[in-house]
Amino acid sequence: MKRLHMHVRVDDLEKAVRFYSDLFEARPCCGGTTYANWRVDDPPLNLAASTGHGPAGVAHFGLEVDSPADLQPVDRALPSPIRSAAAVPWEVSVRRQPVRKEHTP
Repeated sequence: MKRLHMHVRVDDLEKAVRFYSDLFEARPCCGGTTYANWRVDDPPLNLAASTGHGPAGVAHFGLEVDSPADLQPVDRALPSPIRSAAAVPWEVSVRRQPVRKEHTP
């Protein structure tokens, strides 16, 4: 599965948490005093909102994949000239799946 990642910088984190929580009908999955993060299944999105480190607006986009093998097609596309046409930086990350532990009585 591929999930779009978007990181936005905001001036007011509390306001952003209310807005995106209402929009996605979900609370952030994690966060702190300067950031919040939502993992949404429909649409498949990983949204981060944070304060500081620059003006409000889009900080970067990214693509999250399930395994290192999924990076090959992405790695071929991102270095291409089309990447330089992007208005904001792009990043790619591999989503680490939780390790399932078998329980035997």
